[in-house]
Amino acid sequence: MKLAMYEDKPTLVALQNNQFWGVPVDGYNSIDDILNDWQGFVSKVLIDVSDEKIINNDDSKALDPSQFELPVQHPRQIPAIGFNYLDHMKEMATAKPKAPNVFNKFVSSLAGPQNAIHLSSDTVDWETELVVVIGRGGRNISREDAEDAIAGYMVGQDLSDRHLQSIDGAGTQFDLSKSFKHYSPVGPYISTIADTDDIVSKQVITKVNGEIVQQATIDQMIFDIQTLVSYISGVIELYPGDLIFTGTPSGTGVGRDPQVFLKSGDVITSEIDGLGAISTKVN
Repeated sequence: MKLAMYEDKPTLVALQNNQFWGVPVDGYNSIDDILNDWQGFVSKVLIDVSDEKIINNDDSKALDPSQFELPVQHPRQIPAIGFNYLDHMKEMATAKPKAPNVFNKFVSSLAGPQNAIHLSSDTVDWETELVVVIGRGGRNISREDAEDAIAGYMVGQDLSDRHLQSIDGAGTQFDLSKSFKHYSPVGPYISTIADTDDIVSKQVITKVNGEIVQQATIDQMIFDIQTLVSYISGVIELYPGDLIFTGTPSGTGVGRDPQVFLKSGDVITSEIDGLGAISTKVN
C-alpha cells in the first residue's frame, strides 16, 4: 500500500495493470498529519487496508501519476548520508568512513516528484537516493528496533552544487551546496514498510536525458538502513515525518573523466524498483 498527496488530500494508492487507483483518507488533512499519528493510523486504518480493497472501494478512482504532489510537506529534519556506497566513495577519492557521514539538507530545498530547478552554477550534479520516512521516531533507537520507527520509503534526488561543496576544500559546504531551491525532490508517494518486500534487493537507477548513469542495488550500502536510523537517533531525536537520504551509488557527474554536469534542458529521472520514479527538469 502506498500513501500519496493527490488533489491536496492524503490518498491510499494501489497499482493494478499499470493503473493507479486511489481512495482519500478520512480524518487527516495531509500525510504529515498521518505521520504525526503514525501508530494510531497503523492500528485504525492500515490494519484493514489492502490493494484489493482500495481498487474495489466505491470511492476509488483512477489517478494520473503526473499529478502526485509532494508527499511529506513539513519534515522537521532532513539528515543525509555521504559516501555510503563503496564505488561512489572510490570515484570521489574518499577513504571508507568509520561511521556514517551525516550532513543536513535544509527543509526549504524540498520539492515534489515533478520538479524543476534553475542551476546555481555550472557544476550541479545528480544523485539518486533511497529516502527513509520516519514514523514513530525517537532517540537512541536500537538497530533491532529501527524498522519500528520507519513509516516507509520514497525516491529522492540529492542535487549537488560541486563548486560550493568544496569551495574551501573537500566537503567544506556540504549542507548549503545541497540545499538550493528544489534541490531535494522526493516522491512520488510513500511505500509503507509493510508493503515493501526485501528493500535491499531494489535497484537505484538514474537517467539523464534517458541515458542510465547510475545503477546499483541497495544492498551495496556500506551502512544499512537499520544502522543509519540507530546511529542518527543516538545523536539527534528523530521526529515523525523526518526524511533520511541514505546515500548515492557511483555514476555521478563529478566522478567521470572528464567531469559532466547538468545543463539547461536536461531531465534527470530517478527510480527505485517498486517505489516509483521522480524527475527534475533543468530550466
